[in-house]
Amino acid sequence: MNKIYPVVLCGGVGSRLWPLSRSNSPKQFQQVDPTDVHSFFQATVKRHRGDLFHDPVVSVSTKYLPTVVQQLADMNINASIIAEPVSRNTGPAVLASAFHLNETDPSAVMAVLPSDHVIQGNFNELLARMLPAAIAGRIALFGIEPGYPETGYGYIVDGGDHPDHPEAQEVSHFVEKPPLEKAEELIAGKNAYWASGISLFRADVIISEYEKIDPQTYRAVKTAFAKRKTQRTHQTLCGENFARANSGPTEAVIFEKTDQAVLAPTRVDWNDVGAWNAFHTINEKDQNGNVLSGDVICVETSNSYVRGSSSKLIATVGVDNLVVVDTDDALLITTRDNCQKVKSVISTLQDQGRQEVVDHTIQRTSWGQFVRMENGDAYRLNMLKLDPNAVISFDGDMEMHRLFTASEGEALFKSGSVVKRLLPGEVAELRVGESGSLRNRGDGILTILEVQYDRVSEPALAEKASSTSKELRGEGVA
Repeated sequence: MNKIYPVVLCGGVGSRLWPLSRSNSPKQFQQVDPTDVHSFFQATVKRHRGDLFHDPVVSVSTKYLPTVVQQLADMNINASIIAEPVSRNTGPAVLASAFHLNETDPSAVMAVLPSDHVIQGNFNELLARMLPAAIAGRIALFGIEPGYPETGYGYIVDGGDHPDHPEAQEVSHFVEKPPLEKAEELIAGKNAYWASGISLFRADVIISEYEKIDPQTYRAVKTAFAKRKTQRTHQTLCGENFARANSGPTEAVIFEKTDQAVLAPTRVDWNDVGAWNAFHTINEKDQNGNVLSGDVICVETSNSYVRGSSSKLIATVGVDNLVVVDTDDALLITTRDNCQKVKSVISTLQDQGRQEVVDHTIQRTSWGQFVRMENGDAYRLNMLKLDPNAVISFDGDMEMHRLFTASEGEALFKSGSVVKRLLPGEVAELRVGESGSLRNRGDGILTILEVQYDRVSEPALAEKASSTSKELRGEGVA
């Protein structure tokens, strides 16, 4: 039986989901709910496991590469990771993955899967049903049966039964994010489906279609893949060539122009979770219509979404239709009707140069806790708190030097042939291109000060890390 290669796309920032989603840690790498074990990305990878599937291919920006490597390791899942040095939208990313698969398996069938969607239902069963059409050379597009006239989604209009593939429908035409009146008309016609962004096809088919329809992108991505650099955990495309590809989604560039597309009507609960109101929609509600998580008390509160952090209690009294999202360093309060406007907060934060648009001050990880302390033009100062016996690994392809000093506890530092104990006040180093790891050897929390740097002098940073460590120990923070 032919198996499917899941191709998981990790692009997008999710700016309407601030303060959960930040430019350095977007929504796909966050938990769907604070109590969830897995992130959106991990849930996508986990969903497409089993006898029907090969190990996944993951397409990701180099910016998020360490996160992808860590989250896959947390799940003990092997994957082929293709790192993009520049962003060129989904089309070139899909094409690069196709070149990779076609090189290793000329008959490869790939399912393109956005990493930030929530799906409830047996979607894999539908993938299996559409596999014969994909093997035959068709490009299967999965359209979600719409529940209401949504203006933020594109639509695929059903063109009737397909003569060669009884499990598929013909594609009549596409409608891109229509106004409300047009969306209502599409819903009333009962033959239009939300474009989910999920597709299934042979790798060689998408390569051939790009060569015919967008030869510039075909040549650019083919050369970028041929000149790729292969590292221990991933492959990095040649940035100079990849940047020459046209930046565009596969849907607009290929799917709307090819004569190979077929429609796969899909009846599952699906949401692309583009704004906070979606979290209220997809989660189970209490008797008052509320979706609550974290340390929350609600009095005379209805139809609201309240997401608390572990650091404080949230109480609401006499409110309706509210959205409250608390993180360690930011609090959002809006209404469900105004969730789409959250994106405007990002512009204000950027204008003010606020760090809260870039990253979280405190991030919880599989190994413990990451605390961002200070960012300069040429350095970053972080605190790493490792749980007992936890290990954190550092990839050798990062662009910054790193200095580590223990503030509390005892670490085992490894890098190549270097193995050393790291006691409070002592310094270890990872230069650009070097990989390594830190292990907590004790029964308590290990606190490490990490300085990442490029242009600042090495002795000054070593002294900064050491003096900061002493200050923390003196204040009892560590």
